[in-house]
Amino acid sequence: MIMKDYREVIQNKRKKLGWSQYKLAKKVGIAQSFMNEIEKGRKSPSLEVFFRICEVLDIQLFPDEEEE
Repeated sequence: MIMKDYREVIQNKRKKLGWSQYKLAKKVGIAQSFMNEIEKGRKSPSLEVFFRICEVLDIQLFPDEEEE
């Protein structure tokens, strides 16, 4: 299994949904500027914010092994 950088996964999923950083940030409950900093790798989200981002984007953190 190849591990991808979480920032790339978040950005790709957001773009696939056709969402702006602003829309995602609003759904997560953070500022758009902070979302930008996360995607650019300048800042790291807290675990709480990271989990909320994954929940909003429907990103599975621990996919079933059968799906590999």
